[in-house]
Amino acid sequence: MEKEAIPKKRRKRLLWLAVAAICVAAVAVLIHIGSTRVVVNERQAHLPHLAAADDGLRVAIMSDPHFGPDDAGRAAMLAEKLNAMDPDVIILLGDFVDGTPDHRKCLPMRELTRFVGALRARCGVFAVTGNHELWYGRDKVVAALREGGATVLENEFVTIATPSGNPLQIVGIPDYTTEEPPEKFPAIDRARPTLIMMHDSNGARYVPQDVDGLILSGHTHGGQLRFYPDGGDRTSVRLAVLRLKGKLGMLQPKKDNYVLFDRGFTEYNGHRIFITSGTGLSRLRVRIFCPPEVVLLKLRSDPDAVRNTFAKPEELK
Repeated sequence: MEKEAIPKKRRKRLLWLAVAAICVAAVAVLIHIGSTRVVVNERQAHLPHLAAADDGLRVAIMSDPHFGPDDAGRAAMLAEKLNAMDPDVIILLGDFVDGTPDHRKCLPMRELTRFVGALRARCGVFAVTGNHELWYGRDKVVAALREGGATVLENEFVTIATPSGNPLQIVGIPDYTTEEPPEKFPAIDRARPTLIMMHDSNGARYVPQDVDGLILSGHTHGGQLRFYPDGGDRTSVRLAVLRLKGKLGMLQPKKDNYVLFDRGFTEYNGHRIFITSGTGLSRLRVRIFCPPEVVLLKLRSDPDAVRNTFAKPEELK
């Protein structure tokens, strides 16, 4: 009687190893897709003082691309997604580069200029810088953005005309952690509709209480890792770690409280904020249950047309 080429027990072990390898590979592919495939999310928000003729004004929002040296193709893909929204306004909220003094590890500035130059919006493209621009060289990034045609706002505002001819104010606030705080808020008209751009939501502290606008920000990446797809800030791994550090007394002392900003609609310091999860990766090169996103925000003139729930972020002292 001939011996089996491969004993039965060994065949069974090899079969289980093959199944495990396929499962691991499938999980790796799913994580890669979930970390890199950009989704388009549509949201609505009431903007005080918005004229009825501008109801439904379309604002495309992108933040935190963290472009690396080989990301020219990804930049072109993001430009296509933003343009496909048919926006009236495009808002870019900083961290354009994966900031490092070694420019070989970042997207060349000519490619950033090409990305911005490819964007199309009826009323213009507007930008602020983030914390990663500090490490690369903020002046170089600002110059590249402006060369591409973006209006970069550094503690200043512009008043533009909407497609219906009404005024819309757009304010740009300095990055909270890496730029000098403003001596005073720009002298806007409080009776006009106002969008306020900032990279880090902590910058809401710079906005006076009597400014009734809508703040747009990024920076958090939505935490990148979440326990399950939907839900509030209790699903964020990043915020869970911060809470644990707070309980253990491991948070570094700082002048202000730690504010646990997450994503989506938030109310802080008397202001309404929309925080996008952004499009890129930082530190951990993976996203789980938090895909990269670009957002189409439709502005409504009637507060009864949309009723968002604005979460109040927790503060750790």
